[in-house]
Amino acid sequence: MRFDERVAAALSWTHALIDLDALAGNIAALLACLPPGAGLMAVAKANAYGHGLVPCARAALEAGATHLAVARIEEGLLLRKSGITAPILVLGPSNSFLVRHAVANGIALAVGSSESVQAIAACLGDGLGPASLHLKIDSGMHRYGVQPDDAPGLARAIAQDSRLALEGLFTHFATADAADDQFLREQVRRFTAVRRELAHAGINPPLVHLANSPATLRRVPHWPDLRLPGEVSLVRTGVAMYGLSPSADVPVSREFQPVMTLKTRLARVFTIAPGEGVSYGLTYVASERVRCATLPLGYGDGLARRLSNRGWAVIHGASCPIRGRVSMDQTVVEIGDLDAAEGDEAIVIGDGRDGAMTASQAAALYGTINYEVVTAVPERVPRVYLRDGRPAAILDLIGFAGPDSEPARATADLSPNAAG
Repeated sequence: MRFDERVAAALSWTHALIDLDALAGNIAALLACLPPGAGLMAVAKANAYGHGLVPCARAALEAGATHLAVARIEEGLLLRKSGITAPILVLGPSNSFLVRHAVANGIALAVGSSESVQAIAACLGDGLGPASLHLKIDSGMHRYGVQPDDAPGLARAIAQDSRLALEGLFTHFATADAADDQFLREQVRRFTAVRRELAHAGINPPLVHLANSPATLRRVPHWPDLRLPGEVSLVRTGVAMYGLSPSADVPVSREFQPVMTLKTRLARVFTIAPGEGVSYGLTYVASERVRCATLPLGYGDGLARRLSNRGWAVIHGASCPIRGRVSMDQTVVEIGDLDAAEGDEAIVIGDGRDGAMTASQAAALYGTINYEVVTAVPERVPRVYLRDGRPAAILDLIGFAGPDSEPARATADLSPNAAG
């Protein structure tokens, strides 16, 4: 299929519009929050929070990000396979079976224990290396990372091993998105104590990063009483990059715009009689004649089943409530007296200005966070990437393509033996 055919097919059914201009604007707004000399590490894990890993990573770099972060080595390898050469960090524990591939492709790895360091070192040899490591300090989140008291010894061990290179030092905040900043300040205190002890020992990793999206929006690296200015070389921003608020306590400003809009088309318009129900379990039964429409999307497309009888879609500017259970592939909404027909557009998740559910509103309806709402949109939903309001690329199950490209995935050899 030609590019224009694939785009037309996507827009005629369930699809996600990804506004790369909005993403660039969000990056610009984040860059304005940074301390002097600091760079931005764009977090693109989990398929760029559901927005599409490679296209969003490229757009973030074009907009001014200097580094990329992922959660799995495979994500980093896909970025390299797609021709991206920017620095990449795997934020979490590493699969030892893939360490050699990561090192061969210049992907930095996070370590949080002596065991993780030893496991990576054991994978090296035959001229491969050194492995670039970022030592993660567990400053209080207690998920992954080395305890502060053990960090200096582990940092020295890394520095003394010729197979390894200590490129970075970082931590992660547990409560940066909360109104109360007491524990946030305690985490900063613990981290900076380790940072200074390492510096006293002559160990100065070139990359130091601790601020996530909410901490960046709150300008934590600027807080003078935390003695951070001049010490932070990077911030790591994820959810705000996609135009979403980290929490109700730390909302994004009006400069930020949601990047994703989830849309579909009406597949059927029909009327049910009083006493008749819709969808599995007949959890909605009409008390009068009701006009409905079937949307060809469901929880298999990221619309949570917990939105059954709760959420809504916008059709011709009107809010149309979901009736009955959201099923895997189809959802029914009530359309009332709308002049609607099969093929008409329905907005399922939007920016709120048109009355559509925002990701945050959908999250509030079923007790989750906006991160999960957008990340849940699976690969079977085609992403159409917009520049200046026009389709510039598409990512669907066939692959990624632009107007002048073939619909094939990159095929670069990423094996350790193929590296330099």
